[in-house]
Amino acid sequence: MATRNEVIECLKENDFARLLDIAKGTRGIFRILISLTYDKEDVVNWRAIEAIGLIAGERAKADPAGVRGLVQRILWMMREESGNNPWSAPEMLGEIVRNSPDEFCDIAPIIVSFHDEEILRRGVLRAIARISEIRPDLVESVSPIVGDYLRHDDVVTRFYALLIVRRLRLTRLLSYGEALVGDKSEVKIYEDRDFRTVSLAKIAEETVIILRAEGK
Repeated sequence: MATRNEVIECLKENDFARLLDIAKGTRGIFRILISLTYDKEDVVNWRAIEAIGLIAGERAKADPAGVRGLVQRILWMMREESGNNPWSAPEMLGEIVRNSPDEFCDIAPIIVSFHDEEILRRGVLRAIARISEIRPDLVESVSPIVGDYLRHDDVVTRFYALLIVRRLRLTRLLSYGEALVGDKSEVKIYEDRDFRTVSLAKIAEETVIILRAEGK
């Protein structure tokens, strides 16, 4: 049975192999990890979110009902009446669907449906982008509205919208992507278990190349 401090140590050291191992004998691992997902400026927050998905994916093989219960609790966090801070709920759900897409395919459109909630929007779009990398068919319901987010004031929103457009191969939005090639904004993202800063113009340029090739 791992302690909270041991889990934090694994996350700080980026030791996912050890974390996955100790998760097998820690009944409250999800409770511990969720408690670490409230500070988006801390890389431990993001590694905890990623770990939730990985561990849920493993557990779903033997106990899908148990993981389904976890999903329902996180969905409850996203609803105002729960009284909880829903800040990282969409990201957690996205990682669970990404790691067990067949079992939780029904959750993907539910995540999409929260896109117009301002406090959840970044997380929802990130979750959609993550799922679309593995199973784009599960999030196709975002197609009619994602173009609006390519023109959003928030650079993080524009970034994730670009990734979604790229992965869903939405060639009808090529002109929107072209308009962002001149966007000099930079955005800090979590990728490959660490933070990095990316140029929106570079992401837009890469997306435009893919969409042009797809449209030929």
